[in-house]
Amino acid sequence: MKRRTLLLMTAAFTAIFISGCVKTTDPTPPVLPTGNFTGTFSRYHLNIATGKIDTITANLTLNLSAATGYVIGGDTSKHAASHGGYVVDGTNVAFSDQTLPPSTVINAPTPTKTHLNGVYQYSYSAGVSLKIQQVGDTLIYLYNMKAQ
Repeated sequence: MKRRTLLLMTAAFTAIFISGCVKTTDPTPPVLPTGNFTGTFSRYHLNIATGKIDTITANLTLNLSAATGYVIGGDTSKHAASHGGYVVDGTNVAFSDQTLPPSTVINAPTPTKTHLNGVYQYSYSAGVSLKIQQVGDTLIYLYNMKAQ
């Protein structure tokens, strides 16, 4: 009987010891990109009719703030100057452009310039660079930004 009790106690202490050694980690929250950036925006569009790729490039500035959202400016002849909010999940960043007309407005004009709006994949190196991209079937948006 003593032997059985000793074995059970040893097994229980072993299980407690092993479970204490198992490392549990909470998921690391994503780093929210913030700061001032300058760089280039490129839009690549595959024209299905001709098979050629149309390209637009513009120099932009981007300010990202956790408190106030984003503001984009620079070469507004090719890309819309806009502002709004943004959220990140570690892989994607979603921009909500407040300068676009609501989608419920009947006969709202289609924007002629690209707006920073929607979900993009991103990579961020704090204090160094921010790369944002959105890839579709015939359209690619790339933002290659450097921290200021």
